[in-house]
Amino acid sequence: MVCDHVSQAVLTLPVSSTPVYKEECTQCFDDHNMAAGIDVCLSCFNGGCPGTPNNHAHQHAMKSGHHLTVNIRRVRKESDERPTKLTKLEIVEEPENDQYEFETFVRCWGCLGARVDNVPEDVQRVVHAVLHAVEASKGSEIKAWAEEVTACSHFDGLTQVPVADFSSEALHQCSMCDKRDNLWMCLSCGHVGCGRKQYDGSGGNNHAIAHFEQTGHRVSVKLGTITPEGTADA
Repeated sequence: MVCDHVSQAVLTLPVSSTPVYKEECTQCFDDHNMAAGIDVCLSCFNGGCPGTPNNHAHQHAMKSGHHLTVNIRRVRKESDERPTKLTKLEIVEEPENDQYEFETFVRCWGCLGARVDNVPEDVQRVVHAVLHAVEASKGSEIKAWAEEVTACSHFDGLTQVPVADFSSEALHQCSMCDKRDNLWMCLSCGHVGCGRKQYDGSGGNNHAIAHFEQTGHRVSVKLGTITPEGTADA
């Protein structure tokens, strides 16, 4: 069918930071593996179940005025291949496209949930972007594990002072107390101090920090973490 809601719709493409809920209803546990699939709003990319008894997709459309959705249903592909003989235990990631196919169509809730035929090109572009977007929950997982690594300018300007009477024995104990673990060595002068004191009283006595406050030597390395490859906790 052709409806006025399609011709009047003003849609924008989701960007990489846009949450797109295309696998599960945001209001219940229905997902795109069920017979009714999931309706993704083409205006705000909310995911809603289109089936009874909840029909959260319809509720969202009525509250927001966002009439157009794309229905996504994931179906497992049938295969005639016989399973390979098990020779070892392993976890192998199988691409989703090798296991499933997706059935999609555009729906208009302003027209009582009718299926839209002859979808305009601008709407098709939004549908294509939704289908290729990262699912919102997976995007959150990626963000949770993403870490930006930047160089520390204090290493670039590090100045080391020659130490005439330095011995390896000095590496086994804090130079200001009797602590023999959680030791940090100053990379400017070789001073060895214990680490931070923890809330429960464990850890060090803050002597590495005290050395920094007294001298301004900013860079130290934790003893016991230095590797032959040149990495360490610093």
